[in-house]
Amino acid sequence: MTTRLFEDTDLASHSSGHKGPPNLMNDLSYTDWMKFQKSFFRYQSSTQLARECIEFFTKARWPDGSPSSTLVVGWDYCGQDSPRIIDSYPVIYSMAQLIKTLETLKEAGRKYDFILIDLRNLISNVGTLETFLRTHADVLFSLLRLLLRQDKYCGLALGTDNEGSSFPLPWAVADFGRSYLRLCDEKIGLLEPNNLFYLGFLRNKTDERPPIPISPAELHLSAGNATIPAWTVPKPPPRKKNEMLHPAKFPETLITSFIERFTNPGDRVFDPMVGTGTTVVAAIRSKRQGYGVELSPEFVQIAQNRLLAETCPRLFSESVAPLTTLVVRGDATGLEEIAELRNVTFDYIVTSPPYWSMLSNPGSEGQRARKLKNLPLVYSQNDRDLGNVRDYDRFLQILTEIYNGLSAKLVNDGILTVVVKNIKRNHIVYSLAWDLTARLCGPSGNYEFVGNTFWCQDDVGIKPFAVGIHWVSNTLHQYCLHYKKRPRP
Repeated sequence: MTTRLFEDTDLASHSSGHKGPPNLMNDLSYTDWMKFQKSFFRYQSSTQLARECIEFFTKARWPDGSPSSTLVVGWDYCGQDSPRIIDSYPVIYSMAQLIKTLETLKEAGRKYDFILIDLRNLISNVGTLETFLRTHADVLFSLLRLLLRQDKYCGLALGTDNEGSSFPLPWAVADFGRSYLRLCDEKIGLLEPNNLFYLGFLRNKTDERPPIPISPAELHLSAGNATIPAWTVPKPPPRKKNEMLHPAKFPETLITSFIERFTNPGDRVFDPMVGTGTTVVAAIRSKRQGYGVELSPEFVQIAQNRLLAETCPRLFSESVAPLTTLVVRGDATGLEEIAELRNVTFDYIVTSPPYWSMLSNPGSEGQRARKLKNLPLVYSQNDRDLGNVRDYDRFLQILTEIYNGLSAKLVNDGILTVVVKNIKRNHIVYSLAWDLTARLCGPSGNYEFVGNTFWCQDDVGIKPFAVGIHWVSNTLHQYCLHYKKRPRP
């Protein structure tokens, strides 16, 4: 262990230029706070990341003059240039050693304002995860709750098995921890070319969302697939005026990359919630057949106009066989009622549902730019619109039924990609990506989990959520969850 206690420094230099309410969390300026708000980051040095986390979640000295106290485990950082108290254990060889270290600190009466632990080497595959959940998880999280001061935060770093294309290790650990601590947020660390790690933040408060365990033994995992990209940062072109009417459109460049990975030219691609037609446009540009269903008549008209523009003959264009393209109005919960889709199967399905009723939350009404342009803040006022379902568990049940039903429209070994993100409401995290995977790939689901690609959005501005009060990131990463139709006996 390395402990450092340094004399206080002139904190005015840290807080100069601060705007907004008084900063109760740290000594950072408004500008430096905002840099930490982004929910994903590119990293070269774990040491630098540890320092940034500590400086975000603690002050050098609290208002009563006492120094902050931080526990760092598994990171090469002891804070030589920090005015804080830093208890540092750079190397931990086993989970048993970690538990023993925490028990010793508890017996010594230590209390911390922030705890940062790197679990990447201790939980690295399904086998070590199962051992952790069975043997160590209860003890670890109960110790973290005892060592953390009330309302303070801890960060747990976890990797992914096989670069993101196997069991989602961080999900199981973070969800288990909700029995002891409140899951508050997540950051995704990106390292070229295709590596990442997950940094989950929990707070010493009761979590009002009960955990839904994700068991490695129950989740069906796909085998024999080519490695999918762990993350992508597409650079989409500016949205056209008619496309701006849709409040949550994904870019053609993102969907094109998936279509070309999972299908061949001439294959049939389908989106049951097609919006303004992005998936079908991407299919056409990739020389695939594109099909879409959309509930909103306004979006159907926009999509059909876009398809017309894409398929209209052009002077000097090469002559190719025409591709089938179709966008019809319909309800994703009743695809069997759509005559145009009867007896049609698809090689690939890709879609993005409404993220629960997130767009209609009071906080979402602050989409000032859309309001100034008189653009809609929600998908529609239709009662059958999933974005208008108020109860989360009911929303999750409907999505599960839709996607399980879609397996009947997929060819054998066909892939379904669902683009979603986890949702925060009233300081509660609703882990939509994890919950959906547990249902679709669990015992009663119709899919195997292929993996996840994080879609990281560099083209979205940062908003000052909860500056000076607590940690609420700008969620600028989304989960692109890839599922394969499960073979049935």
